[in-house]
Amino acid sequence: MSKITKMVANKRSITETIDSSVEVNLEVLGAKLEYLLFKGPPPQPLTMALVAKAISGVLIESYEGVEVLDREVATEVGQDRVKRATRDGYVGRLRQRLISLRGNIEADFGSAAVAHLGMAGETPSNPDQLITHSRNVVEQMAAGLSDFPPTLPDLEPLDLAARAEGITRDVAHLERAIAALNKDLRETQDAQNKRNLATERWNKHYSPVASIVENLFRLAEMPAHAERVRPTNRRRAGLPEPVDAENALGVDQVYEEEVVLDV
Repeated sequence: MSKITKMVANKRSITETIDSSVEVNLEVLGAKLEYLLFKGPPPQPLTMALVAKAISGVLIESYEGVEVLDREVATEVGQDRVKRATRDGYVGRLRQRLISLRGNIEADFGSAAVAHLGMAGETPSNPDQLITHSRNVVEQMAAGLSDFPPTLPDLEPLDLAARAEGITRDVAHLERAIAALNKDLRETQDAQNKRNLATERWNKHYSPVASIVENLFRLAEMPAHAERVRPTNRRRAGLPEPVDAENALGVDQVYEEEVVLDV
């Protein structure tokens, strides 16, 4: 038998590596691919067209899972926005109630009474700090202001009990709003985690599916089509190439997700 060149011998070793790997793992590989592509035994008669479509279908299925979960995240984020606005509304109302009370106390009893109630300085805007501050004020108000003579005794005295009741009521509203927001934020985080797992699955499937489809086109001597689907670095990173623009959604169908750090 005549010799072959080193170049051809190298190709033989590469070819035999592929063939032997397929041969040794044929049954396991076949079973796994049949489940992945067809969810069971392949259709009869099986054509290469069906095989190619089933391969691309793996990526479609992965993507559809990402999109469903992405829409869930968008819904959760929208609900968070509503809950956050409700919480912030109660924060604003409670702060205004406290600021108004502080002004009245200072006018009627002086700055020492304001300090006695723990109201000196800036009224907190942080929800948790505001609740603590409000409870402290209500507790101090319960003891009354008998140690502080009114600056204008002829004026009708403040109804401290009614003011305390209003503060307590607003604190309860704010606590419920915070609890509702925190619950929504946890649900948003859960939805984001599920979407991240689905995205990882798409990332895992993209390169092999794109490479197989590309090389099926090349094997069929359809180089232009092969080049169109080639897995580029941009695509692997989730960024479309110019040729993908025809499949892009309009600006009214997409949004840039905001990263919100809640306080």
